[in-house]
Amino acid sequence: MSTPEKIKSLVREEAQQAIDISKDAANSGSYLFPIRGIYHFLRYPSLQQPLWRKVLPTVLLSIVVIITMFVVTYLPQAAILTFVDGPIAFVNAAMLVLSESSTLILLISRWWWIDDAAVEVFDAVLVQQNQTALVAAGREIRPMRSSDPISKLGKRLKKPFGDGLVKSLIRYVVLLPLNFIPVVGTMVFFVLNARNVGPAHHARYFQLKGFSETERKDWVKRNQGGYVGFGLACVLLNLVPIVNIVFAFTHTVGAALWAVKLEKIEAGRGRKVE
Repeated sequence: MSTPEKIKSLVREEAQQAIDISKDAANSGSYLFPIRGIYHFLRYPSLQQPLWRKVLPTVLLSIVVIITMFVVTYLPQAAILTFVDGPIAFVNAAMLVLSESSTLILLISRWWWIDDAAVEVFDAVLVQQNQTALVAAGREIRPMRSSDPISKLGKRLKKPFGDGLVKSLIRYVVLLPLNFIPVVGTMVFFVLNARNVGPAHHARYFQLKGFSETERKDWVKRNQGGYVGFGLACVLLNLVPIVNIVFAFTHTVGAALWAVKLEKIEAGRGRKVE
């Protein structure tokens, strides 16, 4: 099979998978957790501390990336999409450029300075929600009676998993041809990228659970609809310029709240077995 045929086959396969899992994503309710994460993050100022330490360099990065991407890539992509999307090509091209910019911003910022802060917020939310035993598997917990969960976090015992940034970027590029499918192509593109984004936000959770690579894959497969729903909400929110740096933290909060729910469900199943 030639390379072009392989690409076409991959695109068709991914499109079919997107259709199959979209229904599960809609029924999961997980797409609400990024919204809950925003509310929870704003409600508890102590969780905002790691953000303010990182906000300036990321805002500057966002401005540079977004302006550069629109200047360099918007018109060429709009011209190409005109042949398949007609009058809505300029809208789809804008969404595509914003998505591409968001991906670059998150890749660069998470790689250089956000990851540690995001893990700190994730652990703090778990401690705040009485999941201290889970956090203790990967971090020292200070015996304090403070209402500030950040202050209870001690030295990290495990370095967080890499969330597959390079793999995600390669997959993102491979899926770009989907945008040339009229009307539904862009939608499928977002759904399939969401499938990667969802599990990436639970990388710390998988580590705290002590999952092996096989166990992680099995878990994600069993909860695939939920992860697509969560990831799609994150992807769409990330289209908002500049503010997506704040969303990087609120998504983390939402992911932690979802992990708490999953822990409670698992505990409930354990009690039924007993």
